[in-house]
Amino acid sequence: MILVIGATGKVGGSAVRHLGDGGHRVRALTRDPSKVATGPGLEAAFGDIDRAETLPPAMEGVDAVFLVAGGWDIPGEEANVIGAAEAAGVRHIVLCSSLGVEHNVASGPFHRPGEERLRASSLSWTILRPSVYMANALMWAESIKAQGVFYEPTGDGAHAMIHHDDIGAVAATVLTGDGHEGRTYELTGPAAVTAAQCAETLSAVLGRPVQHVDVSDEAFRAGMSASGAPEVLVDSLARYYAMVKAGDFAMVTATVPELVGRPGHTFENWATENVAAFG
Repeated sequence: MILVIGATGKVGGSAVRHLGDGGHRVRALTRDPSKVATGPGLEAAFGDIDRAETLPPAMEGVDAVFLVAGGWDIPGEEANVIGAAEAAGVRHIVLCSSLGVEHNVASGPFHRPGEERLRASSLSWTILRPSVYMANALMWAESIKAQGVFYEPTGDGAHAMIHHDDIGAVAATVLTGDGHEGRTYELTGPAAVTAAQCAETLSAVLGRPVQHVDVSDEAFRAGMSASGAPEVLVDSLARYYAMVKAGDFAMVTATVPELVGRPGHTFENWATENVAAFG
C-alpha cells in the first residue's frame, strides 16, 4: 500500500493517477475523504498533517509514502509525517522538496528541515527537488486579464519551470521501482525560458497580446508584502528571482525523461491546459 499525502493537490493527484494506472494500491490522505473518487485500488483516509495525532490510522499497512506538504508550516508538517511513518514501520518515503534548497531560495528554506529530518530518520528515503512550478504563472492571471501584462523581476533571466504531472510521474516511478533509495533527484522542465518567452507563448495560446514588465526587486518586495505574504516568503522568492535574473537557475536536467521515459511537458503544454484561468 502506498500512502499519498497531498493527494487532492496537483502533484499528489498526478501521483495517484500514475500509480493507479500502474495497478498499484493507493491510499489518499485528505482532510475531506469525500473529495476522493475512490475505486478499485484507491481508498481515502482522513488525516491532517498539521495534527500529528490524526496520522497513525492512515499509516496502518503502508509500505511507502509520497509526501507533498504545502501548508504554512511545511517543516512541522514534514516532521509529523516522518515521525508517524517511523512509528508505523513504513519502509520508504519519497519527499517532494525544492530545487531551491541548496541556495536557500524559493521554497527551499521551508523544505530544508524536512530533508534533514528524513536523512536522520530510520527510514529508506528518496528526495525529489523540482524547480519552480509552471502553475506559479497563475499568479499572473489577474493582471493579464485586466491589463494584458504581468510583472516579474527576472529581466532576461531564464529558468526551467516544471509541470506538476512530471513530478507526479517521477514520484510514481520512484515509489514502485528499485535503486532509488538514498537518492536526491533534481527535476526541471525540458527548457529554460524567460518571462518574455512565456509572454510570447501566452499571447499565442490566448490569441491576444501579453507582455512581461520587469520590475525592481524593491517594487516586487513591496507588492508581495502588500498582498499579505509572510516576510520570510517575500525574501526567499525575491532572492530566487534575483538568481534567475543573474542566470543562476537556467540549468536543465535530464532526470524526468530518464526516469519516466518521455519528454517533460513544455510551458506551452501548461498554458494550453490553463487557457480558462486567463479569461
